[in-house]
Amino acid sequence: MSLFQWSQLIAGLREVEKLMQQALSSRLTLLEEAAKGLVLSGGKRIRPALTLLGAAFGSKQDPAVIRTAAAIELIHMATLVHDDIIDRSPLRRGQPTVYALHGQEVAVFTGDWLLAKALLLLAEANASQRMVELAKAMLHICEGEVGQFASRYKRISIYNYLRRIHGKTAALFSLSIAAGAEQNGVAGTVLRALTRYGIFFGMAFQIYDDIQDYTTDCSRLGKPVGSDISSGIYTLPLLYALEDEKVATQLQSLLTLPGDQQQVAAIVDLVCNSDGLARSRQLLQRYVDKARRAIVDLPETPAKTELLSLPERLFSY
Repeated sequence: MSLFQWSQLIAGLREVEKLMQQALSSRLTLLEEAAKGLVLSGGKRIRPALTLLGAAFGSKQDPAVIRTAAAIELIHMATLVHDDIIDRSPLRRGQPTVYALHGQEVAVFTGDWLLAKALLLLAEANASQRMVELAKAMLHICEGEVGQFASRYKRISIYNYLRRIHGKTAALFSLSIAAGAEQNGVAGTVLRALTRYGIFFGMAFQIYDDIQDYTTDCSRLGKPVGSDISSGIYTLPLLYALEDEKVATQLQSLLTLPGDQQQVAAIVDLVCNSDGLARSRQLLQRYVDKARRAIVDLPETPAKTELLSLPERLFSY
């Protein structure tokens, strides 16, 4: 099943893809190859899709929304490049990362260059009304990532986990849909509803991604299974599993030992045999329900239909 169904959205995403490839030209071949390799490796393009769907609720039809959508995806890509440096990740979407191919220095420069290209696209789109929100979203992402780094190999509360994923994921989802909406003249209760949808959908998306780290094989996940554990990142399934008396003692013992692949595999098995995954899926569903309720009173349009059905197509329960 295709992730997106609405023909107008699919056509808009094609324009976003074309613009991103045009925007990533450089007189420095190494930089262009590194950045374009990331674009060509694919991705779901959820964030630019949210920008275009938000814009569809507006009374205006600003063609520069395509630039805003492309800019937001480049911001997301920049954060992925920097994440891979911190995590020393060899794979992303089943392909070697910029870090693995070109080393730390080039990866840092590539991430910074992608951010600069995103800012240029936003300036060209005259999206100045969203610059404060963009800056706040970038602060949230950075704080979320630094918080995650600072808490490596530490058990954190569920509350702190949710705060962390709000910053590192949900904030950009919310900005994505609100930027497109506001650029096309959406305001008031409709804008607030779409913003809330973005937050709740972003929370659900990150929980789903964290579940996948325990349940999906490497070929489908595009990165090593258990990579979060290997990096010392304790996500929702593990945090819930540590509350399950059947496996908590064994898990705590394993988590205090020096890490290797055998240990990671044992931790994955224990989490899969606990109630951690079931509880994580329940919380995921609660955020999906909240996202749908946030927009239930909006006008019946193809964009609303797409937003309501997107979680079902994206998430495997």
